[in-house]
Amino acid sequence: MPYPSVSLSCFIAVVSSAAGQAATTASELKFESSNKQLESAFGWAKSQALAYSHDGTDPVGPWYEAALPGRNAFCMRDVSHQANGAAALGLNKANFNMLQRFAAAVAPERDWAGYWEIDVTGKPAPIDYVNDQDFWYNLPANFDVLDAVFRMWNWTGDDTYVVDPQFKRFFRMTSKEYIVAWQLEPERVLARPRIMNRRLVGAKNSKTRGIPSYDEGQGDFTLGVDLLAAEHLAFIDLAFLADRNQDSHLQGEYLQTAAHISELLEKYAWSTEGRHYHGRLSSTGVGHGTGDLFVLYFNATSNPDRIRGALDYLMSPAYLHGLNIELESYLPKILLNHGESAAAYERILALTDQGRMRREYPEVSFAIVDAFVAGIMGIEARRAAGQSDVTIQTTSRLLQADETATISGVHIQGGIVDVSHLGCQRTSFRNRSDKSLQWRACFWGIHEELFVNGKSTVATVDRNMKSKPMSSIAIKVAPGSEVTVSLH
Repeated sequence: MPYPSVSLSCFIAVVSSAAGQAATTASELKFESSNKQLESAFGWAKSQALAYSHDGTDPVGPWYEAALPGRNAFCMRDVSHQANGAAALGLNKANFNMLQRFAAAVAPERDWAGYWEIDVTGKPAPIDYVNDQDFWYNLPANFDVLDAVFRMWNWTGDDTYVVDPQFKRFFRMTSKEYIVAWQLEPERVLARPRIMNRRLVGAKNSKTRGIPSYDEGQGDFTLGVDLLAAEHLAFIDLAFLADRNQDSHLQGEYLQTAAHISELLEKYAWSTEGRHYHGRLSSTGVGHGTGDLFVLYFNATSNPDRIRGALDYLMSPAYLHGLNIELESYLPKILLNHGESAAAYERILALTDQGRMRREYPEVSFAIVDAFVAGIMGIEARRAAGQSDVTIQTTSRLLQADETATISGVHIQGGIVDVSHLGCQRTSFRNRSDKSLQWRACFWGIHEELFVNGKSTVATVDRNMKSKPMSSIAIKVAPGSEVTVSLH
């Protein structure tokens, strides 16, 4: 099966359930809907995620579990994926602490890799780390964490994420020293050795010190397409930060690198015959397996036809059969972001079903919370190039025209908001923060006008979306007030 063993070193342990544990952190996040199955799924996900949250009294500081239950640790891939759900629940101190620890860990002794997994003591987990010459590492991790930091900066509005010395150093080292050390530059990445920088031949991790993918079940490839996709997005993020710092030269370099990586991905990873993306590449560029999930998760393609092909593959019985729960947890949000609400609802209900084996894996519950907040309710924190202000954007992905949903208590931009949808035709936004917030209400399709609290207002129509046109209107919402935008 595709990606048969993703981040295996995070998973090898006896599974123990968090059921019955008291949540150490409270959250007022709440989801109400006319769809009671979704309500139940959200309720389980919220409770399970909070059961893995720790209050900061441990040596590592505030954190949540992001590895196997009972491991008492957090892993780079898992945290990067769980951060959005954690932020919506209000676990911002934990996100900052964990991401900063990963960023601070990169060092020349490890060829600018960090600690793949950190335990409750604040040290690298012994199961993954023996010493600086002998440790487990998946190379997409630096890029994945970098994007998580970027996302948390946008979501929280906390500039510490981009001005803190540890993060600035991490950005700088990942953009240069790291890619040079592991030969990840576009002109060298296909020809690089599969495993390089070995320090101790025959050591415990001699074959896993720098796996060029999150795919750990195959050894017959040089480069994972997920690595290319993550690297592409990281350089897009870095270009944005360079623009923020008014460094147009560096911005241009980063954008050029991202463009070159995109060219490689589109040239070698796309299967014309299979109409989807390969997941593994040989040194000659021959592709195998599937990489569709991470290509879409990291927004690595803007080709509508190829996006369609990748989505069709991800929804196919051949892909879903036997898919491990870690990879499946990515699917709901990906499908929702591309308008596949029916398929996403199926995956949400399958992942949260009481009989589902391993549903207690922390990544599942945090990813489901994210799928509700950013997926179904379409809540995003967007920052335009060259702009310091963040816009909170909403887009309903409800399945039925008469379906209703409200999510309240969303922690975003240092405050709290509530969002309600009626189908895809009406959205209400309540600002419970102590400052004004910029809101962009988005609706699928071409609508020359939208109605703000019943008053006709000229809409902005974007016809350059990856899937279909979108109409929107931007509104400043005062503290304590609520605004409704509708199609009619």
